[in-house]
Amino acid sequence: MWIKEPGTVTERIEFLGRPELCSYLVKGDTYALLGGAMAHVIPDMLTQLNNLGVDLERIRYLAILHSHYDHLGMAPYLARKWPWLKVAISEVGARILKNQKALKVIQEYNNSKLQTTNGVDQIEPLNLVKEGFPIHRIINGGMELDLGNRVKLQLIDVPGHSVCSIAVYFPREYALFPSDSIGVLTEQRILPMGSSNYDDFQKSIDKLSNVNAEIVCLEHFGALTPPEGIEFCERAKKEAKDFRKEIIDTYKREADVEGTVVRLAKDFDCGLSRVGLLPEDLLKDILKRMVRFVNHIE
Repeated sequence: MWIKEPGTVTERIEFLGRPELCSYLVKGDTYALLGGAMAHVIPDMLTQLNNLGVDLERIRYLAILHSHYDHLGMAPYLARKWPWLKVAISEVGARILKNQKALKVIQEYNNSKLQTTNGVDQIEPLNLVKEGFPIHRIINGGMELDLGNRVKLQLIDVPGHSVCSIAVYFPREYALFPSDSIGVLTEQRILPMGSSNYDDFQKSIDKLSNVNAEIVCLEHFGALTPPEGIEFCERAKKEAKDFRKEIIDTYKREADVEGTVVRLAKDFDCGLSRVGLLPEDLLKDILKRMVRFVNHIE
């Protein structure tokens, strides 16, 4: 089943946020939030937690699975309001979040969404350039977050979508939290987003396929339970392979990077683009990087 709206995934996993920007509450003796979404989602999430009767002081971790602007915007506000919360990210992600240019981009995209959704009336704008990004714990592949009550979260390095991507596997529920590391699910297709390194992107999909997850909790457009959850990694693997061929074939026909990007962009006009989370200029930049990488263009 494809769970498209926030709600219960399993007894120990709650889908929070919005359909297009998802975070997950995983419950042991203590709790962890997986995925930091964007700042304007905070009021929705707080309402959902209240409706669930969650003791907020049991939420001890917010794990950021990669450092893109649409996956960490809640962290500054929550770290300030919940002093017991530890924001966790990979070592590579932590280095990126010390870069002023990266902080400026994250700040601008999140504050723009706060303005357009009137969220600024409830949530103060981010000021990361001045204040920095809150990071309390480094988490890398091979490590484990133990929430107690036999709830242990395994961390897996999965570069390719970004250099800092990590995934989380929750063995007790056979649940995988890949963020965007194996593609972005839409009504039309799974969009392969190997924007950092397409070779690594495909290797990461292969790695996560071997986990044999039955539930896949995505950070855009919801969660999949059996049978869709079981099938998702193989579908993503095929989409990534087919898209690689499409990139190569289109570039051979066009003999031009810009023309290739324009052609490919038509099939990406869905999902994140339709909900205003992937501006056209950013989409074309992502596609350009994939075209250049796959075709070995310096």
